[in-house]
Parts: sequence; structure tokens; C-alpha cells
Amino acid sequence: MSKPIVQILVLAAMSDNQFHDEEKALLNNYKNYYPTIRNMTQEEFNQECAAVFTKKEAGMRDAHIVEVLGEQLSENEKNTAYGLAVEVCASNYEIVPPETDLIKCIEEQWKIKKKVIEAVRLSSQIRYSVS
Repeated sequence: MSKPIVQILVLAAMSDNQFHDEEKALLNNYKNYYPTIRNMTQEEFNQECAAVFTKKEAGMRDAHIVEVLGEQLSENEKNTAYGLAVEVCASNYEIVPPETDLIKCIEEQWKIKKKVIEAVRLSSQIRYSVS
């Protein structure tokens, strides 16, 4: 599960075409401590980041990237990846329209259940004061 998780987090960080310091710090924190990611080598982690950059540079749409990544994840893993992606988007204390678009895309492509969406939104509102 670690490779698609890293890729969805990088996609979330890149969704507004800016890589904010807070997003970098959060990704680094996940790299060092998140259970399924921390065992990756730095080289493996960097390869997954580069894979997203390559897909974006080649003109691949976010919706297609989300679809392909979703095919590699179980429902529980999708819920986890969705929650982490929302956190990355909110980590700089605002969610801008391109980030909202990506979040909606994930919700629709992966058929995230309403109760999960509501829980993640409430969590981000409480922790980051975003809606």
C-alpha cells in the first residue's frame, strides 16, 4: 500500500501547483513515522514522488491518476489515503479550489462513503480551521 499512498499525498500537495512548506513538512513526517511508509528507503520514496511529477508533466489528468491509484487499494486503504490527502491539502490552513477539486475527485472516483467524508471534514475543520 505504501506506493499509492505516497503518490496520492504528493498529488494532493501538488494540486494547487504550489508545494507549501507545511505540506513538505507533513510529507516528511509521514515518510519518517507513518507505518506503511516509514520502511521505504529515501530512494523509493523519491521514486514515487518523481512518478507523480512525470505523470503530471506528461499531461495525465488528476482523475486518471486517482483512478489508477484507487485500483491498487482496498476500501479501507482508500479511506486512509483520502483522509491523509485531505490533511495534506489543509496543512497550510486553507483549502483552495484546485485542492477542493482533487478532494471531490477522490470522493467520487473511490466512492468514499458519506460518513467518512463527514468525519474527515470535521477533523480538518477542528485541526486546521478549514471548511
